[in-house]
Amino acid sequence: MVSDDKIKIAVFVPWIKSKGGVERAILKVLEDKKYKTDVFTFFYDRKNTFEEFEKYNVKVLGNAEPKGFIGKGIGLFKALILTKIPDLKGYDVFMISTAGIAEFIAFRNKHKNTVAMCHTPLRVAHTMYDYYKGENLKNRIALPVMVAVYKILEKLAWRRIDYAVVFSNEVKERLINYGLMDNERIFNLGPYANYPKTKKKGRTEKMMFYPSRFIRYKRQDLAVRAFNLSKMPKIGFKLVLGGFAEDKEYFQSIKRLESKNILVKENLSEKELVQFYRKCYATLFLAINEDTGFTPLESLAYWKPVIAVNEGGPREFIKNEENGLLVNADEKSIAAALDSILDKKLYMKLVSGARNSTRYDEKRFLKNLENAVYKITKKAYK
Repeated sequence: MVSDDKIKIAVFVPWIKSKGGVERAILKVLEDKKYKTDVFTFFYDRKNTFEEFEKYNVKVLGNAEPKGFIGKGIGLFKALILTKIPDLKGYDVFMISTAGIAEFIAFRNKHKNTVAMCHTPLRVAHTMYDYYKGENLKNRIALPVMVAVYKILEKLAWRRIDYAVVFSNEVKERLINYGLMDNERIFNLGPYANYPKTKKKGRTEKMMFYPSRFIRYKRQDLAVRAFNLSKMPKIGFKLVLGGFAEDKEYFQSIKRLESKNILVKENLSEKELVQFYRKCYATLFLAINEDTGFTPLESLAYWKPVIAVNEGGPREFIKNEENGLLVNADEKSIAAALDSILDKKLYMKLVSGARNSTRYDEKRFLKNLENAVYKITKKAYK
């Protein structure tokens, strides 16, 4: 427990709109009873996010509902530079949840302990610039200028941030390499996974599972092509794709690929998610240069091997041919990996590796968070 008055944390997140890693991370802070935490946001979608948010103090500052790629960025930018969060000085820590742009809230909301909960610096300006630039003619013309201006503002905003907390070495290195934060002021909390509450395994079925938001850079289309190219459909395996439909157009394009062997599930409940983890043979994770990757960790928590692309954060805990397979981001490589785990000897080796993987559970995560908050605020726990 903390001394008489709890440490007070104000968390700003642009929007709470889905069931993703950002929302999970914020819930972990809210659930820690050592703090009194309030959440400030522009947009709160109760229907599509975790119902657990209902138990906490979520204050909506205005309506900045995301609409379109360019529109989302411009609308959010205006809201960030104009909004003043009330009574911010009454908190011990001001924590900004950011995957890029959200740090601009610091321009009008400086605090003595401003902390960026950084999921990644803005992908479109850094790790995925070429990807977005190549999408269409509009992006090829507008993006170079917009990104150049953004990077200037980005560095100015980060000068107003005192510390950063991250969930992987991948993101830590990005902050250092982009000149946004020095090593001494970054706290790597490590990732975490929702471990099963019981040791009940469930019966493994002929089913591959890819749990992730439906958005183009998660590459569910690549998963479908690789699965169809593999031997799995021929011997009765199914591929289940499940997650929040963030990009409705992309989701519909994937939905049209459904067949007797491919199932597409929108907005899985926690109960459904657990059931699929328990039943699946193994999981897929094919996102472009992912920042951390919480879903592969959840897979390992259920003792299920992971086939992941050899990119980004998942390389920190997916060990090739130990608890999963790291593959190139092309359908032939992924199909070959799918075929290889049909070999019982290799499969059981990977299952054993998944079972014995380092635990990235809630206790470890919260302890790292508490150590970071202590070092930032100099307030001790009792």
